[in-house]
Amino acid sequence: MSNSDAAPLSLVTGACGFMGSTVVELLLDAGHRVRATDLDSVRAGGDDPRRGRYPSAVCRPGVDFRGADITRPSTLEGIARDVDYVFHTAAVFDYSTPKAILDRVNVEGTRNLVDEVLRERGRANGSGRFRRFILWGAGGVYGFPENGRPFSESDGAAEDPPNDYLRSKRAQESFVEDTGRDHGMAWTTIRPTTVYGPRGVYGAGQLIMSAAKMKVLAVPVNFSSRIPWVHVRDVARSALHLALHPEAAGEYFNINDDTQMTEAEYFKFMAAILGKPFVPLPPVPTSLLRTGLLAVARASAPVFKRIGKKPPLEADAINYMARDIFFTNDKLKGTGFQFEYPDARIGLRDTLRWYKQEGWL
Repeated sequence: MSNSDAAPLSLVTGACGFMGSTVVELLLDAGHRVRATDLDSVRAGGDDPRRGRYPSAVCRPGVDFRGADITRPSTLEGIARDVDYVFHTAAVFDYSTPKAILDRVNVEGTRNLVDEVLRERGRANGSGRFRRFILWGAGGVYGFPENGRPFSESDGAAEDPPNDYLRSKRAQESFVEDTGRDHGMAWTTIRPTTVYGPRGVYGAGQLIMSAAKMKVLAVPVNFSSRIPWVHVRDVARSALHLALHPEAAGEYFNINDDTQMTEAEYFKFMAAILGKPFVPLPPVPTSLLRTGLLAVARASAPVFKRIGKKPPLEADAINYMARDIFFTNDKLKGTGFQFEYPDARIGLRDTLRWYKQEGWL
């Protein structure tokens, strides 16, 4: 078989993580050849669910694993050679991480990777196989809602997103768009919302497992803000679908399912499937509660920093409490994409079942 007739070769960064490992599995199932990259220390350290690392799901027959650090350009040499598609999932997703680290990994790391893609394309004199760069953006770049309607791609990212993590993601998105315009690199950026599913231990995973460990699930009845959801498999499936869709080049896409479930409904649903009591609490002034918790989080942050532990309350996470943030997925559906898990109630049941089977709960 000639190189031009070979199955597509896809590069996945951050391959050993929650998202990256799911993308690797999906690509293999779709018949792609996969080149996976992550830190050598991650592969050597073995599976570490507490940190969301799963090299055993990636380092297997059919995967060309190459250790690399996107913050060190010398380690990326040749990583994009003969690649058709780049699925760039590697990023730091942690509100407590210092801004300098977020910028170094999320922004400069992306710059280093894109530089290598352009270098390989130049080496091949424009006749290489490269087709599309798929960037994992973030739904949070829109900021906080102000007008009671869903965020759509036409709204554009906020000039100043609400925290350093999202600022780094916005800068990452802008760099890829600028590169596409200035150097003719085909790209698509996806903006996943609250991603959940097997292997998820942070973000939505923390929300799910925290509820599962409660003896009684109680929430004020006026917690009526919606939680945006999307299953990890649907994020991976949408990325591959859009990579193959010609009209998705140079576009942004919200990746969010059809669920319309409020915070109070979420806790009631979790209580039902966990077989635990649900207690509706009297209404509380949500803005005052958020302000109080923010004050506690900010006051305690220096203490946890001194002892080297992650604070149980993060100000940037609390800031989202009781805010009705939801997204339209019309643009994604307009490309013909269909969700495997259109309603999070189905996916949450499956995810809890997986957590129990793996002994996480």
